[in-house]
Amino acid sequence: MKILKDEAGVEPTALKIMAGVVLLVIGLGIGVAVYKMVGGSVTAMKVDVSLAQSSTTIAKNNTDNIQVDVTLIMGTTENVTLYTIGVPDNVAVTFSPPSGKPPFYSTMKVSVGSTAAPGTYTLTVLAKTSSGATSGSVPFDLTITL
Repeated sequence: MKILKDEAGVEPTALKIMAGVVLLVIGLGIGVAVYKMVGGSVTAMKVDVSLAQSSTTIAKNNTDNIQVDVTLIMGTTENVTLYTIGVPDNVAVTFSPPSGKPPFYSTMKVSVGSTAAPGTYTLTVLAKTSSGATSGSVPFDLTITL
């Protein structure tokens, strides 16, 4: 086999280019995997908080239990704690369990005291991370009757 002067070194150069491309692809694959592992913990966790019912009517001196479902939408799973805001005076809202790692279920117990003012109130159920960031919420309407 006779190698022409113009063709000398073409195969080794082509092989070097191919080897470089293969190493680049492997490096990118490893880099993406590491980024997803490390970057995933940096991504803010978002959860979906849903209630078995969006409203309830409770007479004074009574309670109602509503199931709460907390599911992960994105990010790395971490512990979240359930809270409510907009709770009127003489109404107590508790969760059992009050926290967990999504996905989990909780029971929201709404207790209306004897001196609670009748009316309709919009409460908001929040899921907060350990750093205090809200990662999900859902509104809930409470009607108090005599």
